[in-house]
Amino acid sequence: MQFTELTVKEYSNFMSTTPLMSHYFQVKENIKNREDEGYPVVLLGVKHDDEVIAASLFSKIPMFGSYMYYSNRGPVLDFRDTALVTFYFTSLDQYLKRHQCLSVKVDPYWLYKTYDKDVNYKEANGTNQHIIELMKSLGYDHSGYTRGYTADSQVRWMSVLYLDNETPASIMKQFDSQRKRNVKKSQKYGVKVRLLGTDEVEQFLELYKETEERTGMIARDDDYFRQFADNYGSKVIMPLAYIDLDDYIRTTSAELNGAEAKRDQMMMHDNKSDKLIKKIAELDKQIDQLQQTLLDTHELKKTDGSILNLAAGMYFENNFELNYFSGGSSSKYSHFMGPYAMHWHMINYCFEHGYHRYNFYGVSGDFSESGEDYGVYQFKRGFNAQIEELVGDFTKTINKPKQKLYQAAGKAGRGFRKVQRKLLRRNN
Repeated sequence: MQFTELTVKEYSNFMSTTPLMSHYFQVKENIKNREDEGYPVVLLGVKHDDEVIAASLFSKIPMFGSYMYYSNRGPVLDFRDTALVTFYFTSLDQYLKRHQCLSVKVDPYWLYKTYDKDVNYKEANGTNQHIIELMKSLGYDHSGYTRGYTADSQVRWMSVLYLDNETPASIMKQFDSQRKRNVKKSQKYGVKVRLLGTDEVEQFLELYKETEERTGMIARDDDYFRQFADNYGSKVIMPLAYIDLDDYIRTTSAELNGAEAKRDQMMMHDNKSDKLIKKIAELDKQIDQLQQTLLDTHELKKTDGSILNLAAGMYFENNFELNYFSGGSSSKYSHFMGPYAMHWHMINYCFEHGYHRYNFYGVSGDFSESGEDYGVYQFKRGFNAQIEELVGDFTKTINKPKQKLYQAAGKAGRGFRKVQRKLLRRNN
Protein backbone atom coordinates (compact mmCIF):
# COMPACT_ATOMS: atom_id res chain seq x y z
CA MET A 1 0.00 0.00 0.00
CA GLN A 2 1.11 3.53 -0.75
CA PHE A 3 0.00 6.69 1.07
CA THR A 4 0.06 9.61 -1.33
CA GLU A 5 -1.39 12.90 -2.45
CA LEU A 6 -4.03 12.22 -5.07
CA THR A 7 -4.78 14.11 -8.25
CA VAL A 8 -8.25 15.59 -8.60
CA LYS A 9 -9.00 13.00 -11.29
CA GLU A 10 -7.90 10.09 -9.10
CA TYR A 11 -9.87 11.45 -6.18
CA SER A 12 -13.00 12.12 -8.23
CA ASN A 13 -12.94 8.66 -9.82
CA PHE A 14 -12.76 7.04 -6.39
CA MET A 15 -15.55 9.15 -4.87
CA SER A 16 -17.87 8.63 -7.83
CA THR A 17 -17.54 4.82 -7.77
CA THR A 18 -16.92 3.78 -4.17
CA PRO A 19 -19.68 1.67 -2.55
CA LEU A 20 -18.60 2.99 0.86
CA MET A 21 -20.52 5.62 2.78
CA SER A 22 -19.44 8.98 1.40
CA HIS A 23 -20.59 12.50 2.13
CA TYR A 24 -21.21 15.56 -0.02
CA PHE A 25 -18.38 17.35 1.81
CA GLN A 26 -16.03 14.76 0.31
CA VAL A 27 -16.95 15.22 -3.37
CA LYS A 28 -14.50 17.01 -5.65
CA GLU A 29 -16.87 20.00 -5.97
CA ASN A 30 -16.03 20.87 -2.37
CA ILE A 31 -12.43 21.59 -3.33
CA LYS A 32 -13.30 24.93 -4.90
CA ASN A 33 -15.83 25.57 -2.17
CA ARG A 34 -13.10 25.35 0.49
CA GLU A 35 -10.59 27.27 -1.58
CA ASP A 36 -13.11 30.09 -2.07
CA GLU A 37 -13.28 30.28 1.72
CA GLY A 38 -9.54 30.87 1.72
CA TYR A 39 -8.44 27.41 2.85
CA PRO A 40 -5.99 25.34 0.81
CA VAL A 41 -7.06 21.77 0.13
CA VAL A 42 -5.02 18.58 -0.06
CA LEU A 43 -6.32 15.18 -1.22
CA LEU A 44 -4.72 12.35 0.73
CA GLY A 45 -5.30 8.72 -0.08
CA VAL A 46 -4.00 5.18 -0.22
CA LYS A 47 -3.32 3.20 -3.38
CA HIS A 48 -2.96 -0.54 -3.78
CA ASP A 49 -1.60 -1.69 -7.16
CA ASP A 50 -2.35 1.82 -8.52
CA GLU A 51 -5.98 1.57 -7.41
CA VAL A 52 -7.23 4.14 -4.90
CA ILE A 53 -8.73 2.33 -1.89
CA ALA A 54 -8.99 5.26 0.56
CA ALA A 55 -9.23 9.02 0.14
CA SER A 56 -10.00 12.21 1.97
CA LEU A 57 -10.32 15.91 1.32
CA PHE A 58 -8.50 17.94 3.99
CA SER A 59 -8.93 21.68 4.45
CA LYS A 60 -5.81 23.44 5.76
CA ILE A 61 -6.95 26.04 8.27
CA PRO A 62 -4.19 28.57 9.12
CA MET A 63 -3.38 28.72 12.83
CA PHE A 64 -0.38 30.54 14.33
CA GLY A 65 1.98 29.92 11.46
CA SER A 66 0.84 26.31 11.10
CA TYR A 67 -2.34 24.57 9.98
CA MET A 68 -5.16 22.62 11.48
CA TYR A 69 -6.01 19.90 8.96
CA TYR A 70 -9.72 19.12 8.91
CA SER A 71 -11.37 16.32 6.97
CA ASN A 72 -15.06 17.15 7.05
CA ARG A 73 -16.87 13.78 7.03
CA GLY A 74 -13.75 11.91 6.03
CA PRO A 75 -11.70 9.96 5.37
CA VAL A 76 -13.65 7.65 3.07
CA LEU A 77 -12.30 4.16 3.61
CA ASP A 78 -13.43 0.78 4.87
CA PHE A 79 -13.29 1.13 8.64
CA ARG A 80 -13.86 -2.60 8.95
CA ASP A 81 -10.34 -3.12 7.55
CA THR A 82 -8.18 -2.58 10.63
CA ALA A 83 -4.93 -2.89 8.67
CA LEU A 84 -6.02 -0.22 6.18
CA VAL A 85 -7.24 2.15 8.89
CA THR A 86 -4.00 1.74 10.83
CA PHE A 87 -1.88 2.26 7.73
CA TYR A 88 -3.85 5.35 6.67
CA PHE A 89 -3.64 7.15 10.00
CA THR A 90 -0.04 6.26 10.84
CA SER A 91 0.97 7.41 7.35
CA LEU A 92 -1.15 10.53 7.80
CA ASP A 93 0.78 11.34 11.00
CA GLN A 94 4.06 11.18 9.13
CA TYR A 95 2.72 13.35 6.31
CA LEU A 96 1.31 15.98 8.67
CA LYS A 97 4.55 16.28 10.62
CA ARG A 98 6.28 17.26 7.37
CA HIS A 99 3.59 19.75 6.33
CA GLN A 100 3.25 22.34 9.11
CA CYS A 101 0.35 20.67 10.89
CA LEU A 102 -0.49 21.79 14.40
CA SER A 103 -3.51 19.50 14.87
CA VAL A 104 -5.88 17.35 12.84
CA LYS A 105 -9.61 16.68 13.09
CA VAL A 106 -11.69 14.03 11.35
CA ASP A 107 -15.37 13.16 11.72
CA PRO A 108 -15.86 10.04 9.57
CA TYR A 109 -19.18 9.38 7.86
CA TRP A 110 -19.36 5.98 9.48
CA LEU A 111 -22.12 4.51 11.60
CA TYR A 112 -21.80 3.79 15.31
CA LYS A 113 -25.30 2.41 15.90
CA THR A 114 -28.63 2.24 14.07
CA TYR A 115 -32.16 2.53 15.49
CA ASP A 116 -35.72 2.32 14.22
CA LYS A 117 -37.93 5.41 13.91
CA ASP A 118 -38.84 5.13 17.61
CA VAL A 119 -35.15 5.02 18.58
CA ASN A 120 -35.13 1.35 19.50
CA TYR A 121 -31.59 0.04 19.04
CA LYS A 122 -31.26 -2.48 16.20
CA GLU A 123 -29.24 -5.13 17.97
CA ALA A 124 -28.94 -7.25 14.82
CA ASN A 125 -26.85 -4.49 13.19
CA GLY A 126 -24.44 -4.37 16.11
CA THR A 127 -22.21 -1.47 17.05
CA ASN A 128 -18.99 -0.05 15.65
CA GLN A 129 -17.38 0.58 19.02
CA HIS A 130 -14.20 -1.00 17.64
CA ILE A 131 -13.73 2.02 15.33
CA ILE A 132 -13.67 4.38 18.30
CA GLU A 133 -11.27 2.13 20.21
CA LEU A 134 -9.02 1.80 17.14
CA MET A 135 -8.88 5.57 16.65
CA LYS A 136 -8.03 6.03 20.33
CA SER A 137 -5.23 3.48 19.99
CA LEU A 138 -3.87 5.58 17.13
CA GLY A 139 -3.60 8.60 19.44
CA TYR A 140 -6.87 10.37 18.64
CA ASP A 141 -9.12 11.93 21.24
CA HIS A 142 -12.79 11.10 20.84
CA SER A 143 -15.27 13.94 21.40
CA GLY A 144 -17.67 11.56 23.07
CA TYR A 145 -21.21 10.37 22.44
CA THR A 146 -22.59 13.84 21.98
CA ARG A 147 -26.15 14.99 21.52
CA GLY A 148 -27.50 18.34 20.41
CA TYR A 149 -26.32 20.88 17.87
CA THR A 150 -23.19 22.99 18.08
CA ALA A 151 -21.88 25.51 15.57
CA ASP A 152 -18.38 23.99 15.51
CA SER A 153 -19.27 20.33 14.93
CA GLN A 154 -21.25 18.26 12.44
CA VAL A 155 -24.43 16.53 13.57
CA ARG A 156 -23.82 13.06 15.01
CA TRP A 157 -27.40 11.80 14.58
CA MET A 158 -29.28 11.47 11.30
CA SER A 159 -32.78 10.51 10.16
CA VAL A 160 -32.75 8.35 7.01
CA LEU A 161 -35.40 6.80 4.79
CA TYR A 162 -34.20 3.50 3.28
CA LEU A 163 -35.37 2.93 -0.31
CA ASP A 164 -33.87 -0.45 -1.25
CA ASN A 165 -36.51 -2.95 -2.41
CA GLU A 166 -39.21 -0.30 -2.12
CA THR A 167 -41.47 1.59 -4.52
CA PRO A 168 -43.17 4.98 -4.11
CA ALA A 169 -46.39 3.14 -3.25
CA SER A 170 -44.78 0.88 -0.63
CA ILE A 171 -42.92 3.83 0.91
CA MET A 172 -46.12 5.85 1.13
CA LYS A 173 -47.79 2.99 3.03
CA GLN A 174 -45.10 3.32 5.71
CA PHE A 175 -45.89 7.00 6.37
CA ASP A 176 -48.05 7.81 9.37
CA SER A 177 -51.61 9.04 8.79
CA GLN A 178 -50.67 12.72 9.06
CA ARG A 179 -47.89 12.46 6.47
CA LYS A 180 -50.18 10.57 4.06
CA ARG A 181 -52.98 13.07 4.60
CA ASN A 182 -50.78 16.13 4.10
CA VAL A 183 -49.09 14.78 0.97
CA LYS A 184 -52.53 14.09 -0.50
CA LYS A 185 -53.71 17.57 0.54
CA SER A 186 -50.82 19.16 -1.34
CA GLN A 187 -51.77 17.11 -4.40
CA LYS A 188 -55.42 18.16 -4.10
CA TYR A 189 -54.36 21.79 -3.94
CA GLY A 190 -52.37 21.25 -7.12
CA VAL A 191 -49.03 22.15 -5.52
CA LYS A 192 -46.22 21.83 -8.04
CA VAL A 193 -42.48 21.39 -7.60
CA ARG A 194 -39.76 22.58 -9.93
CA LEU A 195 -35.98 22.52 -9.57
CA LEU A 196 -34.38 25.93 -9.28
CA GLY A 197 -31.37 26.83 -11.36
CA THR A 198 -28.22 27.96 -9.56
CA ASP A 199 -29.06 31.50 -10.67
CA GLU A 200 -32.32 31.27 -8.70
CA VAL A 201 -30.80 30.64 -5.29
CA GLU A 202 -32.39 33.86 -3.99
CA GLN A 203 -35.81 32.19 -4.09
CA PHE A 204 -34.49 29.49 -1.78
CA LEU A 205 -32.85 32.08 0.47
CA GLU A 206 -36.06 34.08 0.84
CA LEU A 207 -37.89 31.08 2.31
CA TYR A 208 -34.86 29.92 4.30
CA LYS A 209 -34.44 33.31 5.98
CA GLU A 210 -38.13 33.47 6.89
CA THR A 211 -37.85 30.07 8.57
CA GLU A 212 -34.57 31.03 10.25
CA GLU A 213 -36.22 34.08 11.83
CA ARG A 214 -39.31 32.12 12.83
CA THR A 215 -37.59 29.13 14.41
CA GLY A 216 -34.33 30.59 15.68
CA MET A 217 -32.30 27.85 14.00
CA ILE A 218 -28.53 28.22 13.54
CA ALA A 219 -28.05 31.12 11.15
CA ARG A 220 -26.07 30.75 7.95
CA ASP A 221 -24.77 33.65 5.92
CA ASP A 222 -26.46 34.04 2.53
CA ASP A 223 -23.10 33.77 0.78
CA TYR A 224 -22.62 30.37 2.42
CA PHE A 225 -25.51 29.00 0.36
CA ARG A 226 -24.66 31.01 -2.76
CA GLN A 227 -21.19 29.53 -2.70
CA PHE A 228 -22.57 25.99 -2.55
CA ALA A 229 -24.90 26.73 -5.46
CA ASP A 230 -22.03 28.17 -7.52
CA ASN A 231 -19.46 25.47 -6.77
CA TYR A 232 -21.48 22.28 -6.53
CA GLY A 233 -23.13 22.63 -9.92
CA SER A 234 -25.28 19.62 -10.79
CA LYS A 235 -24.66 18.05 -7.37
CA VAL A 236 -26.74 20.69 -5.63
CA ILE A 237 -30.51 20.39 -6.13
CA MET A 238 -32.94 23.09 -5.04
CA PRO A 239 -36.61 22.09 -5.30
CA LEU A 240 -39.23 24.81 -5.01
CA ALA A 241 -42.80 23.90 -4.08
CA TYR A 242 -45.27 26.48 -5.34
CA ILE A 243 -48.92 26.92 -6.21
CA ASP A 244 -50.40 28.61 -9.26
CA LEU A 245 -53.60 30.20 -7.95
CA ASP A 246 -55.04 30.54 -11.46
CA ASP A 247 -54.79 26.77 -11.86
CA TYR A 248 -56.20 26.24 -8.39
CA ILE A 249 -59.14 28.54 -9.12
CA ARG A 250 -59.87 26.64 -12.34
CA THR A 251 -59.83 23.21 -10.68
CA THR A 252 -61.84 24.43 -7.68
CA SER A 253 -64.41 26.05 -9.99
CA ALA A 254 -64.72 22.81 -11.92
CA GLU A 255 -65.19 20.90 -8.66
CA LEU A 256 -67.86 23.42 -7.57
CA ASN A 257 -69.69 23.14 -10.88
CA GLY A 258 -69.66 19.37 -10.57
CA ALA A 259 -71.00 19.48 -7.01
CA GLU A 260 -73.75 21.92 -7.97
CA ALA A 261 -74.78 19.82 -10.96
CA LYS A 262 -74.90 16.71 -8.79
CA ARG A 263 -77.01 18.54 -6.20
CA ASP A 264 -79.42 19.81 -8.88
CA GLN A 265 -79.81 16.27 -10.16
CA MET A 266 -80.60 14.99 -6.67
CA MET A 267 -83.14 17.77 -6.11
CA MET A 268 -85.11 16.62 -9.15
CA HIS A 269 -86.27 13.50 -7.30
CA ASP A 270 -89.90 13.85 -6.21
CA ASN A 271 -89.72 11.43 -3.33
CA LYS A 272 -86.50 12.04 -1.45
CA SER A 273 -85.46 9.34 0.99
CA ASP A 274 -83.75 10.17 4.27
CA LYS A 275 -80.53 8.87 2.77
CA LEU A 276 -80.85 11.20 -0.24
CA ILE A 277 -81.69 14.19 1.96
CA LYS A 278 -78.57 13.49 3.97
CA LYS A 279 -76.47 13.37 0.79
CA ILE A 280 -77.96 16.68 -0.37
CA ALA A 281 -77.08 18.26 2.99
CA GLU A 282 -73.51 16.99 2.66
CA LEU A 283 -73.30 18.44 -0.86
CA ASP A 284 -74.66 21.78 0.38
CA LYS A 285 -71.87 21.87 2.95
CA GLN A 286 -69.27 20.98 0.30
CA ILE A 287 -70.63 23.67 -2.04
CA ASP A 288 -70.47 26.30 0.72
CA GLN A 289 -66.86 25.33 1.45
CA LEU A 290 -65.86 25.47 -2.23
CA GLN A 291 -67.53 28.86 -2.67
CA GLN A 292 -65.68 30.21 0.36
CA THR A 293 -62.42 28.71 -0.90
CA LEU A 294 -62.88 30.48 -4.23
CA LEU A 295 -63.62 33.80 -2.52
CA ASP A 296 -60.54 33.45 -0.28
CA THR A 297 -58.34 32.42 -3.18
CA HIS A 298 -59.43 35.35 -5.34
CA GLU A 299 -58.63 37.71 -2.45
CA LEU A 300 -55.25 36.06 -1.92
CA LYS A 301 -54.46 36.41 -5.61
CA LYS A 302 -55.30 40.14 -5.48
CA THR A 303 -52.88 40.77 -2.61
CA ASP A 304 -50.10 38.23 -3.24
CA GLY A 305 -50.21 37.44 -6.96
CA SER A 306 -50.87 34.27 -8.92
CA ILE A 307 -47.73 32.31 -8.02
CA LEU A 308 -47.03 31.62 -4.35
CA ASN A 309 -43.72 30.08 -3.28
CA LEU A 310 -44.46 27.66 -0.46
CA ALA A 311 -41.26 25.79 0.41
CA ALA A 312 -37.75 25.26 -0.89
CA GLY A 313 -34.80 23.07 -0.03
CA MET A 314 -31.14 22.62 -0.77
CA TYR A 315 -30.07 19.03 -1.38
CA PHE A 316 -26.76 17.40 -2.27
CA GLU A 317 -26.36 14.18 -4.20
CA ASN A 318 -23.51 11.77 -4.72
CA ASN A 319 -23.36 8.14 -5.83
CA PHE A 320 -24.54 7.07 -2.37
CA GLU A 321 -27.59 9.10 -1.39
CA LEU A 322 -29.63 12.26 -1.68
CA ASN A 323 -29.04 14.47 1.35
CA TYR A 324 -31.44 17.17 2.56
CA PHE A 325 -29.10 19.95 3.66
CA SER A 326 -31.44 22.78 4.56
CA GLY A 327 -34.83 24.25 3.76
CA GLY A 328 -37.44 26.86 4.47
CA SER A 329 -41.15 27.43 4.09
CA SER A 330 -43.77 30.15 4.27
CA SER A 331 -45.91 30.12 7.40
CA LYS A 332 -48.56 32.28 5.68
CA TYR A 333 -49.23 29.57 3.10
CA SER A 334 -48.71 26.56 5.36
CA HIS A 335 -52.21 25.22 4.66
CA PHE A 336 -51.08 24.33 1.11
CA MET A 337 -48.64 21.78 2.60
CA GLY A 338 -45.65 22.89 0.53
CA PRO A 339 -42.95 21.05 2.56
CA TYR A 340 -44.84 17.76 2.16
CA ALA A 341 -45.08 18.26 -1.60
CA MET A 342 -41.35 19.02 -1.74
CA HIS A 343 -40.27 15.97 0.25
CA TRP A 344 -42.60 13.64 -1.65
CA HIS A 345 -41.26 14.99 -4.95
CA MET A 346 -37.67 14.44 -3.87
CA ILE A 347 -38.36 10.94 -2.53
CA ASN A 348 -39.69 10.12 -5.99
CA TYR A 349 -36.59 11.77 -7.46
CA CYS A 350 -34.54 9.20 -5.56
CA PHE A 351 -36.47 6.33 -7.10
CA GLU A 352 -36.13 7.85 -10.56
CA HIS A 353 -32.36 8.26 -10.19
CA GLY A 354 -31.55 5.04 -8.37
CA TYR A 355 -30.63 6.36 -4.92
CA HIS A 356 -30.69 3.93 -2.01
CA ARG A 357 -31.20 6.49 0.74
CA TYR A 358 -33.22 9.65 1.27
CA ASN A 359 -31.34 11.36 4.06
CA PHE A 360 -33.42 13.86 6.05
CA TYR A 361 -30.10 14.47 7.83
CA GLY A 362 -29.63 15.97 11.25
CA VAL A 363 -31.55 15.37 14.45
CA SER A 364 -30.21 16.40 17.84
CA GLY A 365 -30.12 12.97 19.48
CA ASP A 366 -32.38 14.20 22.29
CA PHE A 367 -35.63 12.43 21.44
CA SER A 368 -37.54 13.46 24.56
CA GLU A 369 -40.52 15.78 24.28
CA SER A 370 -38.38 18.51 25.83
CA GLY A 371 -35.69 18.09 23.17
CA GLU A 372 -34.75 21.22 21.24
CA ASP A 373 -35.88 19.70 17.94
CA TYR A 374 -38.58 17.29 19.05
CA GLY A 375 -40.97 18.67 16.44
CA VAL A 376 -38.37 18.15 13.70
CA TYR A 377 -37.79 14.58 14.86
CA GLN A 378 -41.53 13.90 14.88
CA PHE A 379 -41.88 15.32 11.37
CA LYS A 380 -39.16 13.01 10.02
CA ARG A 381 -40.38 10.07 12.10
CA GLY A 382 -43.74 10.39 10.38
CA PHE A 383 -42.08 9.44 7.09
CA ASN A 384 -40.75 6.26 8.77
CA ALA A 385 -37.21 7.62 8.69
CA GLN A 386 -34.79 5.47 10.68
CA ILE A 387 -32.23 6.86 13.13
CA GLU A 388 -28.49 6.56 12.56
CA GLU A 389 -25.78 7.52 15.06
CA LEU A 390 -22.32 8.34 13.71
CA VAL A 391 -19.02 7.55 15.43
CA GLY A 392 -18.30 11.23 16.11
CA ASP A 393 -15.32 13.59 16.06
CA PHE A 394 -11.66 12.69 16.54
CA THR A 395 -8.79 15.12 17.08
CA LYS A 396 -5.07 14.76 17.50
CA THR A 397 -2.25 17.18 18.25
CA ILE A 398 0.59 16.76 15.77
CA ASN A 399 2.98 19.51 16.88
CA LYS A 400 2.83 19.07 20.67
CA PRO A 401 5.66 21.49 21.56
CA LYS A 402 4.00 24.33 19.68
CA GLN A 403 0.59 23.62 21.17
CA LYS A 404 2.07 23.43 24.67
CA LEU A 405 3.65 26.81 24.09
CA TYR A 406 0.23 28.39 23.60
CA GLN A 407 -1.36 26.45 26.41
CA ALA A 408 1.39 27.47 28.79
CA ALA A 409 0.73 31.10 27.95
CA GLY A 410 -2.67 30.81 29.66
CA LYS A 411 -4.50 33.68 28.04
CA ALA A 412 -2.96 32.88 24.68
CA GLY A 413 -4.04 29.29 25.16
CA ARG A 414 -7.62 30.40 25.64
CA GLY A 415 -7.24 32.56 22.57
CA PHE A 416 -5.97 29.53 20.66
CA ARG A 417 -9.04 27.54 21.53
CA LYS A 418 -11.32 30.47 20.68
CA VAL A 419 -9.72 30.88 17.26
CA GLN A 420 -9.92 27.12 16.68
CA ARG A 421 -13.65 27.07 17.43
CA LYS A 422 -14.25 30.09 15.19
CA LEU A 423 -12.43 28.55 12.26
CA LEU A 424 -14.21 25.24 12.70
CA ARG A 425 -17.59 26.98 12.64
CA ARG A 426 -16.71 28.48 9.26
CA ASN A 427 -15.82 25.06 7.89
CA ASN A 428 -18.89 23.10 9.01
